[in-house]
Amino acid sequence: MKKHSVDKPAFAFAAGIIFLVCIPLVLSPETGGAALKALHQWITRELGQLYILAANAVLVFLGWLAFGRYGKVKLGDASDVPDYSNFTWVGMLFCAGIGAGLMYWAAIEWAYYYEQPPMGAEPGSAAALRWASSYGIFHWGPSAWAFYCLPAVAIAYPYYVKKVPLLRFSTGMHAFLGHKPGGIAARGIDLMFMLALLGGAGSSLGFSTPMISAGISRLTGIEQGFGLDAAVVVLSIAIFVASVFFGLERGFRKLSGLSVRLAIGLLLFILIAGPTAFLIKSGINALGNVMQNFVAMSTWTEPFADSGFVEDWTMFYWAWWIAFAPFVGLFVTRISRGRTLRQVIVGMLVFGSLGCSLFYIVLGNLSLYHFLQGNVDVVAILGQGGGKDVIVAVLDQLPLAALVIALFSLVSILFSATTYDSAALALAGSATRELPIGENPARWHRISWALMLGVLPITLLFVGGLTSLQTVLLVVALPILVICVLMAISLVRSLQAGTTVTDNAAPETVQMSADSDMGHTAVARTSA
Repeated sequence: MKKHSVDKPAFAFAAGIIFLVCIPLVLSPETGGAALKALHQWITRELGQLYILAANAVLVFLGWLAFGRYGKVKLGDASDVPDYSNFTWVGMLFCAGIGAGLMYWAAIEWAYYYEQPPMGAEPGSAAALRWASSYGIFHWGPSAWAFYCLPAVAIAYPYYVKKVPLLRFSTGMHAFLGHKPGGIAARGIDLMFMLALLGGAGSSLGFSTPMISAGISRLTGIEQGFGLDAAVVVLSIAIFVASVFFGLERGFRKLSGLSVRLAIGLLLFILIAGPTAFLIKSGINALGNVMQNFVAMSTWTEPFADSGFVEDWTMFYWAWWIAFAPFVGLFVTRISRGRTLRQVIVGMLVFGSLGCSLFYIVLGNLSLYHFLQGNVDVVAILGQGGGKDVIVAVLDQLPLAALVIALFSLVSILFSATTYDSAALALAGSATRELPIGENPARWHRISWALMLGVLPITLLFVGGLTSLQTVLLVVALPILVICVLMAISLVRSLQAGTTVTDNAAPETVQMSADSDMGHTAVARTSA
């Protein structure tokens, strides 16, 4: 059918960019790596403060939107009810938003901060420990989920309320663009999103793949290396393909549910079998430190020193969330029909942040405990072999270590697979000419994007280095940041004006009025 036909120019352009980026990096990894490092330094030095300002602005905007007059506006008709239970909905958006990168950074991030602490703390001091155990919670907290949430509500409102039959990033600019799926501006916005997602997903998988490989190597004796890393990416794609075959309901829904349940089981086992009292005490302390210093952490730009902490960590993380924001927003849109704007915003910011905090409290403080006890020299291992070896060494301290490592690796693979699944759904939707509410792109289309998503992380692993991954994220996030600002303006205009929008795909007009007193949106369709 025409409405499900592939947007061939968009598909071909984005696919071509992948290979144009990857081929030079493979042919000349040293030159490519040096160029990426120089680009990383320029962006953080000249443009980095934009990310800090954006994080605060988005949080304030979403707070105003959720608890203001538009918070009760429903995404859909007045009679629509949510398609999924709260647990299923939270599990799906969580799996789409975090990937296996959370498993990686939660376990080791504190060690970087312990050696190079923020806020002028002395390296290796008690103050450094306090910041080290809590700063990761901040980086994966409300600011991160706010970046995810803005595109979600900006896209969901025109998609469900204005009945725009396009599940694309440019749908969030509806007040500016109108219903012009073939317009130059809309195509340009969608192509920027597709490139940002390819860079963001590729970087995320580049972080987590070596960690999964280390776990498999520990269990099987297979030597770690590029071959095993590539095999992990292929395995994640294979699981994703199975999920696509069964569809969103029987595939991704069940896969994400299994991932969340296994992850909860893993965290509970570590909490009970590990140093329970230490994990609880340090976790409470970390949460309190973040809440007490949230404003200071959100606005710290290090103007009187040059430790590089803000550039290497906070700006990197904000760029990561921005690069992922369009794809998570599109996916959350797809699963949020029947919910209000307030429910979506509060659900994402609160449950997303709490879920990430649990991983940092359990996994991060577990490795911190064994470091303080002298069981695992986390800092030394991190300097020699990287985070993947630290994680395996720490998990080896637990009872039934082999089983725990196996479960940890399985959860990481499933999180990677759900990242592929939701990313490919968003990409395929953006390269489909029309996608009516409740329908999905063709299976072959989503599988094609998953295969292409696997090319970039394998290339980045070949080039090597954390800087190359950070640079990709910083570069692809810049145009998305500008578009997100315009999306916020577009959403406010649509909510305030309640404009009548002509649907070019059908001979009818959709008239919208947001009733702030009744707390719902009324939809009236009249013949054009």
